[in-house]
Amino acid sequence: MGYESLALRRKIAGRVGAVILCLSLALAIDGMIAGGRQDPRAVDSLPGQSLPLDDVMPRGAEKLTDLRIAASDPRVAPRLNGTDSGFWLGGVLWRARLEIPADTPPGLYTFEMLHANGTRTSPRQLFRIAVYGNESELRAASLSLSTRLLGLPAYGLAAALLPLALLPMAASYLLSRRIALALRERGLAEIFRAMASPEGQRVFFALPPGAQPPQDTLITVRDEEDTRDLGQARIVTCARGDAEAVMLDGANVRPGTLADFGPVLRDVAEGIPAE
Repeated sequence: MGYESLALRRKIAGRVGAVILCLSLALAIDGMIAGGRQDPRAVDSLPGQSLPLDDVMPRGAEKLTDLRIAASDPRVAPRLNGTDSGFWLGGVLWRARLEIPADTPPGLYTFEMLHANGTRTSPRQLFRIAVYGNESELRAASLSLSTRLLGLPAYGLAAALLPLALLPMAASYLLSRRIALALRERGLAEIFRAMASPEGQRVFFALPPGAQPPQDTLITVRDEEDTRDLGQARIVTCARGDAEAVMLDGANVRPGTLADFGPVLRDVAEGIPAE
């Protein structure tokens, strides 16, 4: 397979990987926006569901017997079942389980956590439980776009997509190695780094094993398709299989363009001095 075909395949793999990463990022943003808009004391549910609830133990309450629950409908009222201490904000949490009966009519229900004497807590702990008639209605009420469209949680989709990006990344890596070999046969190498400097733009590329062009050797830099010359560069250093060169006449190139060192290596092999 030739260089052109390999380069096209690598470009496709890179774009596929970029699309997957962008989709994962968009889903994560969708999840964050939905979470930011969601009232932490608002719950969407269906009849027959069982939901865990928790909140900060109100000031002045030390144990569950210091609390009582006032519900708009006794059928939609949680049962306190314990406390948790040492959570990341410090303090104590109360825990409860909300069992929504299967015959609960759709609608909005509320319950409020009060002190045992009936006074409100500070801050107020008022929960709103929206019970929907079916899964479609529950999905349509979601604040997450991905959940409304696909019925799946945004974070779950993002986590599932992210590992898939490894496949095009691996394909791109393997194709890059094959491209390097294909270019080497033509006396070319991809420029993998380009940076500005006072002397002119510096470019870096790999050399074939054993190749060591003399300092100040001139090379030609060509475009990614190997169809036209972009300028010349002068080699300043060669170390550990990589060469560093400075572009001449103010020319600037980008990573991915090609360094044509074939004539240089032929001249070195034939004992012709560098220009």
